[in-house]
Amino acid sequence: MSKRAFYTGVTPEAYNELKSKLQTYGMNLQGDSGRISEKGVNANFNYDPAAKSLEISDLSVGFPASMMINADSLLQRMNEMITKYGGRAEV
Repeated sequence: MSKRAFYTGVTPEAYNELKSKLQTYGMNLQGDSGRISEKGVNANFNYDPAAKSLEISDLSVGFPASMMINADSLLQRMNEMITKYGGRAEV
């Protein structure tokens, strides 16, 4: 089952930090929107710098990433990172 997350208050600095952190997991977000399909992680993403919002949709984690992380723990780590830089997760 795929997961979804929506964040508000995401500054460009916070978005860049998140992208850098995800790179340490071997995932590269290119630009402000698109699809990621790397290391077993699949998701759509859309960052709107004017609205300071970030949407992650259709997030799923398969092999080989599933050997280290699952979708819930990846979302938790993203939540912590966004919150650290002043953003917040919306339900």
